[in-house]
Amino acid sequence: MTLAPPSWQAWAPPLDPPTAGGLPEAEAQAIADAWWDDDPHLCAALQWEAYAARLEQTPAVSMVNTGAQSVAYGAARPGGDFGLAIARAEWHRSFCTGRSVPLVAASRAARVSPGPSWRPVA
Repeated sequence: MTLAPPSWQAWAPPLDPPTAGGLPEAEAQAIADAWWDDDPHLCAALQWEAYAARLEQTPAVSMVNTGAQSVAYGAARPGGDFGLAIARAEWHRSFCTGRSVPLVAASRAARVSPGPSWRPVA
């Protein structure tokens, strides 16, 4: 039994139609026509970025000061639907750039014997 390859719509952001305010289907189709066959993750990343460009940006918070105490967080990230769309695009782009999550990198490092030019990454 052979499975059909996934359709680009499965990885796409909300499309308009049927979702009002989503990425127009014609624009998503144009991106898919240009990129899906060569690099599905890049295609999805471009679609999510195009969708995010249509959303209102939510201010990012990296520090909260109540007067009595101050709490600082890591690097500020955009929030709301815009932040979620950008995070999804970055996730898809991570497959294009070769970046991986630390657990995958650690398991690969354990299997690779260091050569003469090997250096640990900080």
